[in-house]
Amino acid sequence: PEAVVLTVTDNCDAPVVVYAEESTQNADQNNAAHYNYTITRTWTSTDVTGNFTISTQVITVIDKTSPVFVETLPVDLTVECDSVPEAVVLTVTDNCDAPVVVPTEVRTNGSSANNYTLTRTWIATDVAGNSVSHSQEVTVQDTTSPVFVETLPGNITVECSSVPDAVVLTVTDNCDAPVVVPT
Repeated sequence: PEAVVLTVTDNCDAPVVVYAEESTQNADQNNAAHYNYTITRTWTSTDVTGNFTISTQVITVIDKTSPVFVETLPVDLTVECDSVPEAVVLTVTDNCDAPVVVPTEVRTNGSSANNYTLTRTWIATDVAGNSVSHSQEVTVQDTTSPVFVETLPGNITVECSSVPDAVVLTVTDNCDAPVVVPT
């Protein structure tokens, strides 16, 4: 808060109030002491005969407020292996400084190469040590079967001397390149 202006009364004269302020704030904005410090305010009034009065106010400034995410936070998802979204870029606001959001992503393998979980975490810590974090679980699954590229041969009835050779078929898949095994 702004310093108040104090006035005094005296039984003999009109003394003047002298105001002084000292701060322990560190000038380095990357130092926690820039945001956690004390201000000592002193008002001194002395009359012409040397009688005086002193009033002191100590203000302790503490940054206890964590940063706040600006964007809508990503939610947990279950997706196909070909639909994994890119990790979003998150930003934060803070009451005192401008912390940076640090993202991480950890992959936990599942039952196959196309079934796994991504754990995405975003953390922002201000200079005073206050932090905020958010995590998102992206469960990746391959639930789509391969699809034949060619028209599939139909059932036929033939003479024993006219059995056609097996047709080589190929497939496409959204996640990998499966092999067609004739039986």
